Amino acid sequence: MIRTFRYPLHVNCRNDRVLRSWLELCRSLYNGALEHREEAWKRGRHSVSYQDQTAELTEIRAQDPEWEAIPVVVSRSALRRLDRSFKAFFRRVKLGEKPGFPRFQGRRRYCSFSIGRALPQGDRVRIPKLGLLRFHRYRPLKGDVLETQIRRHYGRWYVCFACDLGPEPEKRPAVRRVGIDLGLTHFAVTSDGQYISNPRWYRRGEARLARRQRAMARSQKGSRTHWRRRFLVARAHQHIQNQRLDHARKLACSLFGSYDVVSVEALNIGGMVQGWGLGKSIADAGWRIFLSALRHKAAEAGAWVVEVDPRGTSVRCSACGVEVPKELSDRVHECSACGLRLDRDLNAARNVAALGRSALKVASAA
Repeated sequence: MIRTFRYPLHVNCRNDRVLRSWLELCRSLYNGALEHREEAWKRGRHSVSYQDQTAELTEIRAQDPEWEAIPVVVSRSALRRLDRSFKAFFRRVKLGEKPGFPRFQGRRRYCSFSIGRALPQGDRVRIPKLGLLRFHRYRPLKGDVLETQIRRHYGRWYVCFACDLGPEPEKRPAVRRVGIDLGLTHFAVTSDGQYISNPRWYRRGEARLARRQRAMARSQKGSRTHWRRRFLVARAHQHIQNQRLDHARKLACSLFGSYDVVSVEALNIGGMVQGWGLGKSIADAGWRIFLSALRHKAAEAGAWVVEVDPRGTSVRCSACGVEVPKELSDRVHECSACGLRLDRDLNAARNVAALGRSALKVASAA
């Protein structure tokens, strides 16, 4: 099980300039190597390997002092990254998936490079030709470090350790079960009656974001003022994104501390954002981030996540199974057959729990 631990990296002005120059040279090397492979293919040479381009990089470093000043492990990381992109492209072609040919990288897309397997020394990490740099080790590092990356995100530098945590723990007995219905009035409702409020992070930060966007629109494009204000807009978006991610991870950890099996609906979130007229609110809720965090935390905890078909969970009675048609504005479930009356989302959560219980039995029997 591979997990990445990201920590803020403390750099001074000199180190910031050096790291940015390395990042730009790696980007240009990536684009140049991609062009080299494309030209070789057009000329009839069907493959250029990572080893071929590494040998050419050695010749370039011997002739150009600018490239010689960059650690070789940093420059080779761009070629390794391109090689992985091509391998993934050919793998998808063989499987019949959408291939996604490797494309040239702009400044805003290429934001990281590898420094090999650099082990942390307390709260410091040794970067070749820069020495020991301090990072904010706000949480413990687990597992064996496989690779260390330096990443620039919204103007800030981070050190990322890709660690091997060993095999996934064995699945624990499915004793405590719960179903979850995701919504907008409440972020989630559990089948045992727990209501989790919707934090609406974007709505909370919308006023500040709008002020910064108006200020950016008033500035002249290409000026230093416009660049600075665009940077503040990006920081506001980053803050909202971090709030969503923090909420999703804490909620997932809390659920697997109380339950062994969590059943959720397999929602087509992309289609819902485009077709329901509630795209802004659905995106603000962060369902996709939460479901991803739920899967990762389940793997770490040895718990179960069961995704069920969402069709009919809102209209079917959780007590007798009779379908009770509802509009989106109808918030109460009233069954004329058995007389059950309860909150619409709670009824749906109970249906999700029942479907998850059936799906888990089928999977265990298979």
